Amino acid sequence: MAYQGVDKQKLRERFERFAENECKEISPLYYNLSKKISEDNELLYIASFCKQRQPIPNLFLASVHYLLRNNPSEPLAGYYPSITKAFNSNLSFDAFKEFCIRNKKHIIALEQTKIVQTNALNRCAYLMPILSSLFDSKAVNLIDIGTSAGLTLNMDKYEYHYNNSHFIGESPVKIRSEIKGGELPKFENIVQIKNKIGIDQNPIDLKVNENANWLKALVWADNTERLEKVEQAIQIAQQEHIQFKKAKTILEFEEIIQNQEKNTPLVIYHTHVLYQFTVEERKEFWGLIDTIGSNRDLTYLAAEGRSVFKKDYGLNATIVEITKYQKGVKTTEVVATTNGHANRIKWN
Repeated sequence: MAYQGVDKQKLRERFERFAENECKEISPLYYNLSKKISEDNELLYIASFCKQRQPIPNLFLASVHYLLRNNPSEPLAGYYPSITKAFNSNLSFDAFKEFCIRNKKHIIALEQTKIVQTNALNRCAYLMPILSSLFDSKAVNLIDIGTSAGLTLNMDKYEYHYNNSHFIGESPVKIRSEIKGGELPKFENIVQIKNKIGIDQNPIDLKVNENANWLKALVWADNTERLEKVEQAIQIAQQEHIQFKKAKTILEFEEIIQNQEKNTPLVIYHTHVLYQFTVEERKEFWGLIDTIGSNRDLTYLAAEGRSVFKKDYGLNATIVEITKYQKGVKTTEVVATTNGHANRIKWN
């Protein structure tokens, strides 16, 4: 069985890491599936068709989820809480495998045409307080790199809860997180956003039903609260004005960013995006940020895994780093550590 440009052992390890490092605490369904997929050569073969530089377990499982959401009468859908309220929690792996083998062509087609563009809304749990504490009542221009559908750009439209207590905001979209150390940054008002700019190679137009459905399929199938949150956020996004910009090269990034007015504070941020860049592309991107910061005041927020940063912080977590450029002076600090879904945050 010829795998599509992916070493079988490395592919097996990807699913094992995905299960242990990402799913174990928050998705029993995807944890169990990923562990078993890692031991199944036929399913690994189907997964090997995913586009290069894509997180294969996410894309494979999202493709299955997408097909099931479009075909809720399938027996396998009865094991998916996102589709069936009276779901069967005792997942039959045989049923999962049978569905995948039977729908192999459809899964591979999705793997080769779709990409993982998650909108982990809960990341607003650290984005909003950081920016609100920095700018208070000042309006800012906000640029999200790797924006997908731009849902985190609407952080000013959500309601925030920490340690099970309402903190600020009023919205059908509830952002919830636990503070596991340190203190929440101090602020009185949610940051005001003058212009919302989302940059992506493939920005998602949520007015197209297929795009909205794919975004929902990317949510892990047993994270029903998260799915409900995404559905509500999609409704808000359809009413908000976000300037979506398509860019694939650093030159295109630069042109968009350099066109921003200088009399309004500028914030550039990204969350779990740079892992898709090569080492050289990261260096080029950081060089662009430094160039912009040498010509104007700038706040740059990066939330990424430890392997992405220039400096190894020695932390096995998502690191939230703030770099400020003020009158040509650059300062950098780590303000928080969290997990990929930001449901637990340790503030520094």
